[in-house]
Amino acid sequence: MKKYLKPLQVNYMKPFNALKAMLWKEVKEIKRDRKLLISTILLPLISLPAIGILTALLLYYQPIFIAVVNQDVEEETNKWFVDNLISDLSSRGYKVETVQELDAALRNLTFDLIIKIPLGFSENLTSLNKVAYVEIIKRAGVSGDRVDRAEQDVKNIIASISNAVSELKIKDLAGRAGLIDVNVDAIRNPVQVKIPIYIGPSGEPAKIEDIVKPFIARLLILSFTFIVTPASTFIVDGIVGERERKTIEMLLSSPAGLWDLLVTKLVSSSLIGLIASLADIIGLLLYYGILVTALGGWFMAVFDPGLIILHAFTAFLTILVTVSISLPFITRTKGIRTASNIASMFSIIGLAFFVAGWIIDFYKLPENILNPLLLVPYTHSVLVIQSYVYRDYSRSLGSISVLIVLSLIIMVVSLKTLDREKVLLAT
Repeated sequence: MKKYLKPLQVNYMKPFNALKAMLWKEVKEIKRDRKLLISTILLPLISLPAIGILTALLLYYQPIFIAVVNQDVEEETNKWFVDNLISDLSSRGYKVETVQELDAALRNLTFDLIIKIPLGFSENLTSLNKVAYVEIIKRAGVSGDRVDRAEQDVKNIIASISNAVSELKIKDLAGRAGLIDVNVDAIRNPVQVKIPIYIGPSGEPAKIEDIVKPFIARLLILSFTFIVTPASTFIVDGIVGERERKTIEMLLSSPAGLWDLLVTKLVSSSLIGLIASLADIIGLLLYYGILVTALGGWFMAVFDPGLIILHAFTAFLTILVTVSISLPFITRTKGIRTASNIASMFSIIGLAFFVAGWIIDFYKLPENILNPLLLVPYTHSVLVIQSYVYRDYSRSLGSISVLIVLSLIIMVVSLKTLDREKVLLAT
């Protein structure tokens, strides 16, 4: 009888085949839901560059209007000062008008800045013991940054004119004193600070990308906030939605098993987040590139292929951590709205860290502050990007390695807390 017995054959690939089949099902569902894909990809790709183009156009077509109120019109010296001031401001693209009455300029809402030249200005300007003052009046709540830049331009122009006047005064005094070789700066500014030198992370002279990259990195860290939410929404629909559609019973009774079902839901949710991440990063770079170009910079200075790839992979792991943490709570919730609220609560934790990463360099925090934060996975998401920008590639690699390990551990722990009955009955 023994010759008729066949040895028992074990298919070790069966669990992986089941997981592969379930994952393929989820990918097919994502591909079929074209509205989800289109909205996930096109929304940031269209909206962010459109905002950049609109901002650049408005910067070009909406100049700052400046009124010059000259109350000392009788003096010739004053006319010289006002003509130079108006000429320099106009050359910088500002719309400048001369207004006779201060009250008229104050009532005219068109003017963003008002420059008041008071009575007696010329006398003080040519005096050796008096100071001539110019008043700048700003309208509250009007295009803050642009008005601030205009105010600084006005101050710079007046400072330039003031230097020219002081040079004439010093040379006149030197001539009266019989001094021939006089260095005006040695008298006027005996101690000066040279123009700051920008250096890169390693101490070498900074390139334009070294100046731009830190700001881009902050934008990318902040963008993690906007890619976690779509992934959380997808996994809520993938589990609670399957239960409400009465299809989860069929999935749980399939040969694939509970773990295969949940792992595929986690991975597919992270893939949705990855797609959103790629669209977000391209949209952000296009937006900032357009603004850099509008301000006279080089468009391609904002692009770094290594940073794009690193950000995409970090986004995938960050999303995987978030959905893994929320999984035990989502599966025990019966309604989609409640499950969405629970997922949002975990997303808010990430939001706190990503907003902090936008403002603060985690890379430079003292060890006694940073070490406790390393227990939170989102800290490593921030450090991956910031370390890369500072060219500390070993630390960036270490942070992403820790993030991989943490995401896998959290996913396994979350899955071990669940069984078929809890998933099916939301208990």
